Amino acid sequence: MLLVLSAGRVMAAVRCETQYGGSQVCVSTGQLQVDKKVWDPQRGSWVDNLYITDYKFKTGEVVRFKLSIKNVGDDSLHEVKITDTLPEFLFFTGTTPSEFKFDILNPGVTEEKEVEARVVSESQLKVNQDCDVNTAEATSKEGFQDKDTAKLCVTKQVLGISTLPKTGPSNTFLILSLSVLAGLAGVALMKLTK
Repeated sequence: MLLVLSAGRVMAAVRCETQYGGSQVCVSTGQLQVDKKVWDPQRGSWVDNLYITDYKFKTGEVVRFKLSIKNVGDDSLHEVKITDTLPEFLFFTGTTPSEFKFDILNPGVTEEKEVEARVVSESQLKVNQDCDVNTAEATSKEGFQDKDTAKLCVTKQVLGISTLPKTGPSNTFLILSLSVLAGLAGVALMKLTK
């Protein structure tokens, strides 16, 4: 008698992310994959994370996130729900929802959504709270799930001043002209007194 064992097909996608310092961390994601990015106003591009040495958002400033949800399996996924959870120092602006739903997500299809948040007021910022992660999580009716984060930092403004005032004279040409005239008048007075 011949006994044949066959293993069912196992499907798992792998997502690798570059960490601070250049190393990579790879995780298995099942059939549903979420990629979360934050808009870096300084570079003008979407990035995975903004570290303490990168751009820091200020009170009242709008922060944009991009969520990419992909079906990396071979079967359609149903009732896919994506929830975005903000750190304490951000709140939703109301221009975009905090949850998205897709009735069906076919194999190989990627859906992208943007989320807008705003930095809370100065009085709501904690003293030692300047960096945190924003988390997006996706689940499907079939039980697949994945989540991803984007790190960002905020900074308190000093006395509410965001730009320094100009220093020095505002009209250099006028000041130089008056100085030349005063110098010529001084030379003329010295010649008259001799």
